[in-house]
Amino acid sequence: MKILNRTQFGNPILRTKAKIIPLKFLKTSKGKTLIKRMIYTMRRTNGVGLAAPQIGKALQLAVMETRPTPTRPKLNHKGPIVIVNPKITKYSGKKTNDWEGCLSLNGVRGKVPRPKEITVRYYNEKGERFIEKISGLWARIFQHEIDHLSGITYIDRIEDTKTIMSLSEFKKRVVNKK
Repeated sequence: MKILNRTQFGNPILRTKAKIIPLKFLKTSKGKTLIKRMIYTMRRTNGVGLAAPQIGKALQLAVMETRPTPTRPKLNHKGPIVIVNPKITKYSGKKTNDWEGCLSLNGVRGKVPRPKEITVRYYNEKGERFIEKISGLWARIFQHEIDHLSGITYIDRIEDTKTIMSLSEFKKRVVNKK
């Protein structure tokens, strides 16, 4: 399977609100193939999430999975999951400030404040509806990917621009310090 081309920071599709997906699309071969290729691309590029706008499709669709990566070698495996037409229905008052990167902004990291806990409603690849209360890194990944579906990037959420750094500096100063 071929890795999908990813849109990069500056491409207008990353600033566009994605369209709601009719659930019947998920049952088509086109829908199933798109999801398989997105998961494959996310894994092959060491991402923990990939939203459809990042591959040039303005659709309310994202895939997510945690597993050990070069910058987070101790991550536990969770997923992959597919989220379709997601909506965050509740945010906790407590926020955490943690590092984020993005497959559409290669080689850059920054600290992003996000609510520690959220309640989210979404459909999976089978068209089944879920409402979940989630926290920690999983909540951060949900928020990051749902932002993509609203035309928002993590750079927009950074409050202290002095935390923005290259991946090589991040590895030296953050990953190797742990």
